[in-house]
Amino acid sequence: MKWNFKRDIFPLSMILIFLAVCWYFYSILPGIIPSHFNAKGLPDNYSSKDSMILVGIATSVVLYLVLTFIPMIDPFWKKIEKKYDVFLLFRDLTVAFIVFMFSLSFISAKEGTFRSDLFGYGFGLLFILLGNYLPRLPRNFFFGIRSPWTLASEVVWHKTHRVGGIFFVAGGLLLILLTLLKVELFISIFIVLIPIVIYTALIYPYMLYKKLQRQGEIKTPEL
Repeated sequence: MKWNFKRDIFPLSMILIFLAVCWYFYSILPGIIPSHFNAKGLPDNYSSKDSMILVGIATSVVLYLVLTFIPMIDPFWKKIEKKYDVFLLFRDLTVAFIVFMFSLSFISAKEGTFRSDLFGYGFGLLFILLGNYLPRLPRNFFFGIRSPWTLASEVVWHKTHRVGGIFFVAGGLLLILLTLLKVELFISIFIVLIPIVIYTALIYPYMLYKKLQRQGEIKTPEL
């Protein structure tokens, strides 16, 4: 699989935009800035802006490289190679969200309080986009809802990701709604994230796998 510049324009553009964001905030932020905020949105830890900017740039670049090439070492690569573009969609969403998060940290550092509203909208949008593409993701070891039961069965994988896609989209919409209603961020994430993770990663695939076993459709893991 050869590297394709046109296919990578979006993540590379996001990294370039982030470099511009870093340049802008470097000129207006003090030497020491908030690096972590408590549940009330107030800073409770500080770092130098140089280290924050370097970590942000390094994280976005490393993620871009890792997520671009890691599918190629997957044991299922020969089966999933034709759907490589789907993996790149997840890579692009991940890089974009990381750029968003570090940019948000600079905005919050400038304002002295965490912008939970922006985080809620961004996180909700991420869930919606991930949910739309989850059903298209082939079984693999690095991306998607990876549990013992989804990895052990092609049927369980696909059905879980179809159901998971619905839950992710619904969860993203709910998170945006709760943010609009000014519900506290911690409560919103607790309401949305934990039930989705527990049901889609554990309960649903386990129950489906056991059902298929009882019906005799699964006898041994499909590796």
